Amino acid sequence: MTDRERCLFIAAGPDWGRHPCSLSHIMDVVVREHPVIWINSIAQRAPRLSRQDLVRAAHKAMASLRSTGQTVRGGPLVIYPRAVPYHKYAPVRSVNGWLITRQLKPLLARFADHKIVLVTTNPAAVALANSLRPDATLYFCMDDYARMQDSDRRLIEVCEPLMLSRADAVVATARTLVESKTWRGKTPTYLPQGVDAAHFQKRVQPPATLAALPRPIIGFQGIIGARVDIALLEKIARAFPWASLVLAGKEEVDITSLKRLPNVYALGPIPYADLPSVIQVFDVGLVAYRNDAHVASVNPLKLLEYLALGQQVVSVSLPELVAHGDYVRWAHNHEEFLAVLGEVLSRYPFDAAEKFRRATYAASHSWTGRARDFLALCGHLLAQPSSADTTLDGGADHRRRTLV
Repeated sequence: MTDRERCLFIAAGPDWGRHPCSLSHIMDVVVREHPVIWINSIAQRAPRLSRQDLVRAAHKAMASLRSTGQTVRGGPLVIYPRAVPYHKYAPVRSVNGWLITRQLKPLLARFADHKIVLVTTNPAAVALANSLRPDATLYFCMDDYARMQDSDRRLIEVCEPLMLSRADAVVATARTLVESKTWRGKTPTYLPQGVDAAHFQKRVQPPATLAALPRPIIGFQGIIGARVDIALLEKIARAFPWASLVLAGKEEVDITSLKRLPNVYALGPIPYADLPSVIQVFDVGLVAYRNDAHVASVNPLKLLEYLALGQQVVSVSLPELVAHGDYVRWAHNHEEFLAVLGEVLSRYPFDAAEKFRRATYAASHSWTGRARDFLALCGHLLAQPSSADTTLDGGADHRRRTLV
C-alpha cells in the first residue's frame, strides 16, 4: 500500500491516549499517510457496581453524545462510541454495530472514494464489521484476553471465535498468540512490538528527586496490576538495600507493604509524553510479571523502551524474550531472578559501549517499520475479494506471514 492509495482506517481499541498500545503506536504512524478514525473502547466486560466503573461509564456516556469526533493534533479523529457494554448477547452486539455504524456515517461521507479497513483489538467489534461491511477486516490480538483479570471471560469465549471467523486477517503480537489464534486453517500474521527510539532517547532533565536517588536505580514502568509480581519486587528491594527501586505506573493493586520499604519510590501514573524524563534514570529495567500461563502470551512494550535507553533488562522467562536473547537476562523463579539481578548489578557502572549496542538494537525495531509491514498486509488484503462479500463465518484463506 502506498500513500497514493485512497484508504480510510477505522481502528477500534482502548481509549486513545489513556494507555498507549501496539495498535495506537501503529496508527500514529499510519495517520501520516492515510486518514484514521479511532473508536474508543467499547469495553471487554460489563461495568461493575464500583465507583471507578460507574464514574468511567458516566464519562463515556456523556462523551458519546457528541455529534462528531474529536481530532487529536497530528493524530486520528477520535470517536466516543454509543454502545451498550453487554456484548456477550447477540442482540446487544447487533444493536451496538448498528449504533456505531450510524454514528460513523456522517464521517464516512467525507471519504466516499476511499477503501475502508477496519482493525480492532476487541473481538466484540465483530458486529461492527458485519454492519459496516468494510473492504478489509483485521483482528489485532495483543493478549490472551480471556485470561486477563479485567476482561469478561465469557464475552471473549463468545465473541473471539466469531471475530476469528469474520476477519480477513489476524495480527498477533506474540508467537504463542499466533499458535492459539490459528483458526480453521488461517494462521495469524506475527507482528511483534516496536519502539519509538527517538522519543525515549531525547535528552530531558529528570525530576530532581529522581536524579538525587542512590545508585544504581532498578526500575519498573507500567501498570502495577494483577500481572505484576509484587512479592518479587519486595524481595528485590530487600535483597539490594543499597540500590533504589523506582516504580513508575498506575497502581491497580495494593502495594502499601512494598512502599513502606525505605529504598522503594512509587511515582504513580506517568503520561507517555513524560515517560522518557522518568525512566532514563533507570540503570536496570525490570519485567517483573507473575510467571503464569497468561503472561506466556505477553510481549511487553516496556522491554524495547528500556533497551532504547541502553539499559540492562532483567525479566521473568517469557517466550518472546528468545528473539532478544543477546540483550535481555531472564530467570524462571524468584531465587534465580535475584541471582541474575545481583550478577548484573555487580558490573555497575555499566559500559558505555554496551549501552550504545542495546540502544542501536532497539532502534532497529521502530514503530515506523512495524507500520510499514502492517500497511503491506492491508494492501495485500485489499487486493483480495472484499470481506464485505463474506458471511459471519467467512473470510478469505490467507497464508501465514511473519512480519519482523
